[in-house]
Amino acid sequence: MILEGYQKHRIFKIPRYFDWAVIVNGEECLEDVRKATDDKLSFMDSLNLGAQFEYTVSPNLQADLFHIDVVRGRMSRNISTRMLDVLDEIDQVLSGFFVNEADQDWVNLTCFSSVVYLVSRVSARFLVGPDLSSNRKYTDIMVSYTEHIGKGAIIIRFFPKWLKPIMARMLFGNRKMREMENYLRPLIPESLESGGMNPASNNDMVTWLWNAAPENHRTLHDLASRMIFIHFASISTTSELLSHVLFSLASYTSYIKPLREEISTIVEAEGWTKSAFDKMRKLDSFIKETQRVHGCSAAGEGRLTMSDYRFSDGTFIPKGTQIAVAERAINQDARVYNNPLEFEGFRFAEMEPLKWQMTALNEKYMTFGIGRHACPGRFFAIVHIKAVVSRILLNYDIKLTDEGSGRPKDLWFTGIFSAPNKDAKISLKKR
Repeated sequence: MILEGYQKHRIFKIPRYFDWAVIVNGEECLEDVRKATDDKLSFMDSLNLGAQFEYTVSPNLQADLFHIDVVRGRMSRNISTRMLDVLDEIDQVLSGFFVNEADQDWVNLTCFSSVVYLVSRVSARFLVGPDLSSNRKYTDIMVSYTEHIGKGAIIIRFFPKWLKPIMARMLFGNRKMREMENYLRPLIPESLESGGMNPASNNDMVTWLWNAAPENHRTLHDLASRMIFIHFASISTTSELLSHVLFSLASYTSYIKPLREEISTIVEAEGWTKSAFDKMRKLDSFIKETQRVHGCSAAGEGRLTMSDYRFSDGTFIPKGTQIAVAERAINQDARVYNNPLEFEGFRFAEMEPLKWQMTALNEKYMTFGIGRHACPGRFFAIVHIKAVVSRILLNYDIKLTDEGSGRPKDLWFTGIFSAPNKDAKISLKKR
């Protein structure tokens, strides 16, 4: 439906479970979306409508968005200094959970659930340190909360506004939030808890958030709410993309040798650093091509009209309308890509890097968004994925467990959202 509308119309609307969404196309309309201020087209209100964060997590999230600035600023700037922590956590999971040191033969893994565990560990290591990343109860809370937000939001949207808080309490209760608060409390130094600042001694997300928080948001509950949101964002999308990348590696094995050669050459010259990962053009392209072909949404980059809005071409959109971009249709457009329905792992490797590298933003590739509201955590997510794939390729062989079945099919929901196959298996063997 979206693909047909994209081919025939500049602006059209599609039905969804809860509402209608207006899909916009063309450079002029996309530029309107990019430039529009939040009081006209709001990204965060659109996101909150979909995930119901004020009920599934906390209304504090919408009251002040300082945690987004922390992710965009302090978190992204500290990737280089925390690279060894990320690599250490990856190695611990690969050797202790994926493939035991004693295993000499192929080990079969349910890809998605294994990746979710790995991503939750690595994210926790970066955000809160090794004590909690190695604590299975803590990572289980993060993973279960991530799952509950997605499922809970769908249920809560069926109810009128006055019933939503009641349904949220029935679905979520307070137990997991209290557990989260108990885990985070020891990470708040006394100087911070009494209202002081601690810019240097603790280089973790707890300290960054506490230092950035306005006085009225400097509470344990507020901190726990924002940590849950950040964990949710880092686990859900990263796990899906990394699972797709591993399926692609296991399915299109001819790419493994050149990828290994690139990784080995660059690491030998640069070491295991962020700058080394930035130079892995073939790996970057392989991940991006996987995301292009197996993106998580047919219509992304959502906005909610906060008042009546008129596009440059004169099209009128009333207040309260969901607006989206035909993301998948753009990725399959032969005017943008040669052979768009074919997987070409090194498609982007020879293109202009500033425009086509994984973290770059442009109107022809909008998976990470456009304008001010582009995904602030994309820099960590991509380095995270590159680090995992690099460690796997240099230390393990990989294949589909069921080699004759072909690449596992994507799962589609409501014709708009997709996810990697949750039951498909891959096999790893130590090299």
